[in-house]
Parts: sequence; C-alpha cells; structure tokens
Amino acid sequence: MATSPRDLFVILGNQLVPFRHLRPHRDAAFFMAEDLGLCTYVRHHKQKIALFLAAMRAHADELRRNGCALHYESLDEQAGAELRTKYETKLARYADRAGPFDRLLSFEVEDLFFERRLDAVADELGLERVTLASPMFLCSRERFAGYARGATRLRMADFYERQRRHLGILIDSEGAPVGGRWSFDRDNREKLPRDESLPAAPAAAPTDHVRALIALVGERFADHPGELSEAGWWLPSTRRQALAWLRGFLDERLERFGAYEDALSTRGPVLFHSVLSPLLNLGLITPDEVVERTLAHAEDHRVPLNSLEGFLRQIIGWREFVRGVYRGHSEQQETANAWGHHRRMKPCWWDASTGLRPLDDAIAKVLRMGWAHHIERLMVLCNLMNLCEIEPRQVHDWFLAMFVDAADWVMGPNVYGMGLMSDGGLFATKPYICASNYLLKMSDYGRPAAGEVFPFGDSDWCTVVDGLYWRFVREHRDFFAGHPRMAVMAASLDRMSGDKKQRIFAAASAFLDRVTETP
Repeated sequence: MATSPRDLFVILGNQLVPFRHLRPHRDAAFFMAEDLGLCTYVRHHKQKIALFLAAMRAHADELRRNGCALHYESLDEQAGAELRTKYETKLARYADRAGPFDRLLSFEVEDLFFERRLDAVADELGLERVTLASPMFLCSRERFAGYARGATRLRMADFYERQRRHLGILIDSEGAPVGGRWSFDRDNREKLPRDESLPAAPAAAPTDHVRALIALVGERFADHPGELSEAGWWLPSTRRQALAWLRGFLDERLERFGAYEDALSTRGPVLFHSVLSPLLNLGLITPDEVVERTLAHAEDHRVPLNSLEGFLRQIIGWREFVRGVYRGHSEQQETANAWGHHRRMKPCWWDASTGLRPLDDAIAKVLRMGWAHHIERLMVLCNLMNLCEIEPRQVHDWFLAMFVDAADWVMGPNVYGMGLMSDGGLFATKPYICASNYLLKMSDYGRPAAGEVFPFGDSDWCTVVDGLYWRFVREHRDFFAGHPRMAVMAASLDRMSGDKKQRIFAAASAFLDRVTETP
C-alpha cells in the first residue's frame, strides 16, 4: 500500500497565519528559524526585529499547543560561528537529521530573493517543491497576472474596480458601486480641526516573549536604528492581540478615518488610522477576516461610506496591487532611476537632525514607533527625499529598515513607483511632490514666527521646502512642461520673480549641502 509523502513545512517569519490554514498539513514536520542574516541585511529598526521574533515565538507556541512537530531555532541558542550560519544551512541540516522527506512545503514566498533561496534548498536536497496559495492575500498571483496582461497600463483604479466586482464588495443589485462612485478619495482630504477630539492611541501590552526580546535585541542589535523599551512597546505580537486591535479600530476610529486619513497632525501619533499593515504583513490577521469583520461592523453601525470605502480600498485594492506589481516588475523598478538622482543621505536622516521641522518630526516618530501613516510617508518623507535628489535605492533601503511593516515586496512599488516615481511612471501618472503650501494646508504646522532661529541660516522651513520644490521643477522642466496636469508648474516657475528664485534656491542649496553628499 502506498504511503503518504513525508512533508517538511517551512514557516517564514512573515507567514504567521491562523492555524486553520495549517490544519490540513498538521502531520508535516514544521521548521521555523530566527536568522541573523535576515535581521541584518539592512539595519532593521529594533522594534521591527523584536516584533517579528516575538510574533514567531507566539506562533510556535500555537503550533505546539495544536500537537504539531516543530523544530524551532532561536537566536538565544546561537552564538559565534553558529550565529552566522545561513538560514539555508540550518534548514538543510535539520532536513538531513530529521528526514528523509519527500516534499518541501511553504506558502507563497513574497520576497523574490528569499523565494529563490528556498527553491535552491529544495533542489539541493532533492525534494519536490510544493508552494501553497497564500491566505494573506485576496487576489491570486494568476488573477493579477491576467489583469496585467489585459491592461494597456497598470492602474490601481482599474484593478480596484475589478477587485470590487470579483469579491462583490460594496456593489448594489445592479452591479454598480454603492454610492454611485468607485472611490470617495476626494472626500477624504480634510485637515484635522483644532477642536476635533481624538481617540486614545492604541497600544498592546508586551508579552513575555516581547520582554525577553527587548533585552536580546538591545544587546545584539545595539547599532540598529529605533527606540525599543517595555514602556514604549505598542504593537500586537499575537493573533489574539491582532483581533482585539482590529476590533478597537472598528469601534473607535473607522467612523472618522475617511475624512481625516490625509491629515497631518502633531496632536496624536495614530489619529484614526488602523495600523493593520504590520499585522497583515506578518499574517497575524488575514485580509478576508478584516473585510468580513469590517462589513459586519458597518451593517450594525453608522459608518460613513467615504470611511468604509476608503479603508477597504487600502485592504482589497492598494495592498493587493502592490503585491502584483512587485511580482511582475520588481527588476524594472529596482534598476530604474528616471530622475537621475544620485545624492546620498547623511546621518541626519537616521537620527532626525536635518533641521527641517516637519521632516525631523516624521523621522523622530518613525524612530519612536517604527510606523507613520501613508501621508507622512508619501508627502513628507518620500517627497523631501525626492526633492533632495536621494538615490532611489537609498530611499528604498531607508524605508525597508525603518518601518515595522516593511518588506521587499511592500517597499519596492511603494517607494519606486508611488513615492519617487523613479520607475518612470509604471503606474503613477505624476510625481507626488509638494511645496510648503500643501504641508501647511493639511497639518497643524504654522508658518515660522518672526525672530525664530533656524539651524540652517536665515531660511525658515517653508522657504527651504519651497526652494527644493521649485528647484526640482527647474531641473525637470521639460517633464513638467509636457505634462498635461503639471504644465502649470513650469509656467509658474517662469513667472516667478528673479529675487524670489534667488532666495529660495539659495535656501535649497544650503539645505542640500547640510543633509546630502554627492558621490
């Protein structure tokens, strides 16, 4: 009688999905490993390392409670040469010792560099490689590839409409979008009023695993950026905490999320955002759960349509779109440098000492929390990195290191495609850049007061940002003049007085000298 194949099931640190997805494979031998190389291929934020490892250890506990045979290698057990042993070596060593195995199983690996490494181990060991569809996404790789093949160009709006139709979300009986529009984005651009009350910032208690890892990470990764302490810990690291986190968002923040999702404010770190991206990208909670619970909540509560649609668009639209773009176009995005930027960051980008207040506030927040919301990322951080002509790979690696929700598949399209448009416009139709007026309009920053002292001479932050912006327009004037939506920028620059140009460009040049270096 034929026997079932012996399976070696590899669970990566960003595939910590609910156990129901593993139940059909519970007879497999499971392998998990903490790995120094994966913790250090960029200088990851201390909170990011602690979050990943704490979530992995909690997931390992869950597997053991369910009677699974699990081999787990922790950094606590590794020292000296063993600490530097590659992930593949650890896996192959375990397979040789615990085998023989017939198949190497895993869920779809999102980061291409690690997918190749895992495939190579299977080849080396002579194992059949079995890749299971990931429960961490709603759009299969095949379905996105089909959309991409049929599209004249990649457009998030088109993909999102297809997603809504395919999933039957916010669609009426006639097949039209509920509310008459596919997107209510134009309703979601309000500045936060001074008298608008804010909910308490969410916080999850540190677990025993978190406490242990705060000490380990502080010791072994002391030179990595970011703050890490028990008092400052705030992120969920278990599935139970993740589900409670989602409930807290639905109950306390979803209602006002839409109107103020683009607002910049120093009054609170989270405002009305969900902060679900770290949990989704770890697998602690899955997008089908988020959608189902959000729609159920909306049925029982008066959730404004612009909030409901705007939030679901992030989950079923943008996140899935980014995954598909990375899968099909990562090499193109990684090698392109459409603006020809080659400046490098000085250390001030890592310690919030650039001297530009909105920028330093955003960096300081990321150092403190490992997170910032999408407008802080796009219109403060990426905007100013682009205006400062930072080389695209430097920007990508900064975001990859500094954010707890970052991975190669996440940051490639977000940075190269959306944040910088350094890929030449694979899916973005215009660069997301702004002068000080937008930051003043959407934030509670005011214009500098008379007599205020600035760290870079006589120029205030508004003058510096304006100088960087108009310098960018000047340097890429042909692009702007030929762009139907941005030609007005080139015309505005032409009309600007010589005195103003001299003043703002001098401020920009002084700032560039302060915060960047040329190769």
